[in-house]
Amino acid sequence: MKQETAIEWFVDELQRAGWIPKDSSIMNYVILEAKKMEKEQIIEAWNNGYDEEDRATSNPNQYYNETFKSE
Repeated sequence: MKQETAIEWFVDELQRAGWIPKDSSIMNYVILEAKKMEKEQIIEAWNNGYDEEDRATSNPNQYYNETFKSE
């Protein structure tokens, strides 16, 4: 089972509470941009935290996709 990102959790909670609509194109855009920013932060953290040996066998996009991507 893939991990849920903080943005995904937050959006789900707000939608469940009825505070943001599920079908708003503006909100969908804002959510998409927040997810992109979060992905960049996760990749940057990977780059800052992995040593050269880890980099030889993996990369930040692979790590992100294996850990968080549910599609």
